[in-house]
Amino acid sequence: MKTVQLRDLGLTDYAESLQLQRQLRDDVIADRAPETLLLTEHEPVVTLGRRRDRSGILSPELLAQAGIAVVASERGGHVTYHGPGQLVAYPLLKLRRWDNDLRAYVERLERVAVEFCARYGVDAHGDPERHGVYSARGKIASIGVHVRHWVAMHGIAINVDPNMKHWALIAPCNLPDVDASSIAIESDRCPSMSDAKLAFAAIFAATFDLDYDPESVIDQITA
Repeated sequence: MKTVQLRDLGLTDYAESLQLQRQLRDDVIADRAPETLLLTEHEPVVTLGRRRDRSGILSPELLAQAGIAVVASERGGHVTYHGPGQLVAYPLLKLRRWDNDLRAYVERLERVAVEFCARYGVDAHGDPERHGVYSARGKIASIGVHVRHWVAMHGIAINVDPNMKHWALIAPCNLPDVDASSIAIESDRCPSMSDAKLAFAAIFAATFDLDYDPESVIDQITA
């Protein structure tokens, strides 16, 4: 079983966390740092995938009025929203353990999200055509990955209890017929973010056959 580092970043600015990811990715490639799982929430932001397609932004004016920036990244996928109340996980992992199979890696991420939702009574499923994880009410988790030298970065964002008014300003992943949903909307057992992180970390470790270096697990995770 592979041991990796677990880091809880708390609430972060997206651009700063992206810079950290890129540095860690380069360090993992060069064997200067261990493989790592970063957990965070972001300040409100709309992000674009590597295609830089803005067609999923429904109201640029209202985004600007709300002070929500639009930031481009190198991940796959289209437009998405990040904000407080959304659990964001960035695994910095070497994919060689899964035969450098990116599809298999993404499917594992989907399984983690599906099991996470099920823990709180929400029935969800992955969708190979539209990507991400969906419930009967809408898209509940977004997945976007970037790989360099077979080390993955970016990852998955699960709507625990974010501001859904912000979500209404975009079409999730450029799908105008799809609404966003959340654990809070669909369950009376919505967890706190600290509990959500504990649950996610455990499910992720079991799904990917990983263990965490106990010295890397900070108090916010182990409390």
